[in-house]
Amino acid sequence: MNNFEDLIEKEYSNIAGIAIRKDNHLIYEKYFDEYTQDDALHIASVTKSIISILIGMAIDKGYMKNIEQHVLDFFPDYTVKRGEKTIQNITIANLLSMTAPYKYKSEPYTKVYSSDDWVKAALDLLGGKGSIGVFNYSTVGTHIL
Repeated sequence: MNNFEDLIEKEYSNIAGIAIRKDNHLIYEKYFDEYTQDDALHIASVTKSIISILIGMAIDKGYMKNIEQHVLDFFPDYTVKRGEKTIQNITIANLLSMTAPYKYKSEPYTKVYSSDDWVKAALDLLGGKGSIGVFNYSTVGTHIL
């Protein structure tokens, strides 16, 4: 593993640690840059990757049909705001690829995080007048997924 660890330290200096489990056993664990297993880190991008894996697992297990399903299929109790015409056509694929439009120019983290219902707050921001299919970096979609 020494070459692997050298590569991490030289080429991927933003990695704080790696833990690998196989068959419910820890087979590798190493921390870098003085980090330990007890350190807390902001991991937004890692979260998006893990969520995409979980979506694939949900499809494999039959909990979802495919990523072309509409987001609102999973939120039957959500009430679409009057006049909203875009959210109905947004798919899981749009959220995964960050090609869903939102009703803001700058992501309103505090509006979602301070809400009593993060999913509803995130859904309320989804849609609007933007175009579906145009890249729009946002972590709000991660909360919906």
